[in-house]
Amino acid sequence: MDDVRSQHAQGADAAASMQHMQLLLDVSRNVAALDSLDAVLDALVAVAAEQTDADRATLYLDDPETGELYSRIAQGIGRRQIRLGRNEGIAGTVFKEGRALIIDDAYSDERFMSRFDSETGFKTKTILAAPIRTPKGKVIGVIQVLNKTDGIFSDKDRETVEAITAQCAITLESLQLIERMEKSQARESAFMNVVSDITSELELPNLLNKVMSEAARLLNAERSTLFLND
Repeated sequence: MDDVRSQHAQGADAAASMQHMQLLLDVSRNVAALDSLDAVLDALVAVAAEQTDADRATLYLDDPETGELYSRIAQGIGRRQIRLGRNEGIAGTVFKEGRALIIDDAYSDERFMSRFDSETGFKTKTILAAPIRTPKGKVIGVIQVLNKTDGIFSDKDRETVEAITAQCAITLESLQLIERMEKSQARESAFMNVVSDITSELELPNLLNKVMSEAARLLNAERSTLFLND
C-alpha cells in the first residue's frame, strides 16, 4: 500500500513539474511574440494574477533617470501611471532588498501605502511581491499580486511568480532600453527642429516668441517668460 501511495505521489509531482515547465514555455513564447513594452507588461500581470489565483497584479519597473519605480500597467485602473520612490512601500522594500515578500494583512504592515487604495477605491488585503531580476542578478523591477481569492499567498505562489518573471526579464530590459532610446532620439530630433526653425528667423520679436513657445512645449509647461538684459 505504501509503495502504491509513493508511486501516486511521484506521479503527481511529475505531472505538476511538467505543467510548470509548460507554463514557463508558454509564457516565453507569448512574450517573444510581442513587440512593445506595454504589451509585455499586460501579458505578465495577467498570467501572474491567473496563476496565483489573485484578484489583480501590478508591475513596477525602475526608472534610472528619476530614481523611481513606475507602473503603466495596473489591473483594474487601466493605463494610469503610478510612481513611487525606490524605498517606498512594499514594492520599494522588495526592490531595495532584492527578495520577495508575502504580506498576509496589508493594513497591519507599516510599509504598506494605503493612499493608493484611497485613490482607486480598491481594498488591498493580501500581497505577494517579488523582484524582477535579469540573468546577471540585477533587479530591474517588482511585480505585485494582490488579494488571493481563497486564503493567503504561499511559497508555491512566490516560486511561480519568480519563475514567470525570470523568463521575461531579458525581454523587459531590452524593450525598456529601446523605449528610452526612442524617447531620447525624439527629443533630440525635436530640439534640432527648434534650432533650425529659430535660426531661420531674422526678426527679433518673432524669434523671441518662437524661443518661448518652443521652450514651453519641450518642457511641457503651461507658459514661459523670457527676460533680456537692458
